[in-house]
Amino acid sequence: MNSVRRTKLLGIASGLLFVALTGVLSANDTQLAIRTTPGLFNQRDTDTLGLPQLSGTLSILYRASTSSFKFCHHANLAVFRDRLYACWSNGIDKEDHDGQVVLYCFTEDGVNWSTPLVLAQDPDGALGDLGAVSAGFHTTSGTIVAYYTAIASDHKTFGRDRLFAISSTNGENWSKPKELVAGFFIESPRRLRSGRLLMNGQFPNRQPRLRYSDTNDGVTGWRDATIPHSNVFDWPEPSWFERRDGTIVMLFRTKAGPTTGAVLYASISKDNGVSWSPPAPTNYPDATARTHAGNLPNSTAYIINNPNHNPGGMRRIGQRRPLVIGLSSDGLLFDRAFVIRGENTSGRFGGKNKLDGWQYPASKVWKGHLFVAHSINKEDFGVTRIPLEAVEP
Repeated sequence: MNSVRRTKLLGIASGLLFVALTGVLSANDTQLAIRTTPGLFNQRDTDTLGLPQLSGTLSILYRASTSSFKFCHHANLAVFRDRLYACWSNGIDKEDHDGQVVLYCFTEDGVNWSTPLVLAQDPDGALGDLGAVSAGFHTTSGTIVAYYTAIASDHKTFGRDRLFAISSTNGENWSKPKELVAGFFIESPRRLRSGRLLMNGQFPNRQPRLRYSDTNDGVTGWRDATIPHSNVFDWPEPSWFERRDGTIVMLFRTKAGPTTGAVLYASISKDNGVSWSPPAPTNYPDATARTHAGNLPNSTAYIINNPNHNPGGMRRIGQRRPLVIGLSSDGLLFDRAFVIRGENTSGRFGGKNKLDGWQYPASKVWKGHLFVAHSINKEDFGVTRIPLEAVEP
């Protein structure tokens, strides 16, 4: 056997051994999706997972009271005309039920926020059974587009889920809704380095619905990407980051994990989001909740999620505390992580499907800070402001 062939075989064997030891499978035949360094998350430490705490400033944008709606979830952020906008779902007392609306507010300095206003009303009013779910923003130089999903109460009829868009030129007066597509969406469309827009959600059959558009307005030109079917999804809630070479890594929430805990699944695209590899497990822990991923200005990839495998308030779902950011210089190996919010917190009001903790994040870099929006116990809503130098290596 010549030396070149021997070297290749040894490399393949090493890769297979790594997969066997870590549980990370190939995103395609030659490339692993993502992985963490061994011991990065200490599951025996239920409070911090053994991670250092970031110094972040918390702003409470909405606090539930006896006289107000008592459910908040599905955070999103965007920058328009030198303002940072936040929006979120706001329900009467339980998750995604009839009467739910979308609220929004903005800040000009990152500290002082406006009073929340209704962005999207109950889609069919008092007579129907639909609610509104926050699905984020898209901005151009002259327009801000806001999205929301109209859903049937308790998601009893997935085929009725529809994504709508409204737009404004001043961030205060909004157009009439325009229906875009069927499916469930909760994350803002975002732009690749190439300029293409990606929008990610799910089909009525709960499979990921990944869409792309080369039109700048955020409303037209959308096409469905192709991704192989997988039986691991209930709520895939996709989110993505980009590697320096242009590879896009899409992360997915999977079904509630076994007693050992769930992990994020990942898929990659090397053709600008048109097609995706089969979703495959990584060794990145997850409590079975929404993840938000992205890139810092220096291209560092980040993942914000709840990586706690210790039991939470529902069967086979981990604790949604702490809220953690994991960092990777190459978008492959995540070797650093920090706690964003880890304080003990508990809800004050009852409500179906509510869970304690800091959860369902969205993030945006603006004015030298990373802003992370999140729900608190699914009833309050806040934003944590972190100096970029605290997370950029």
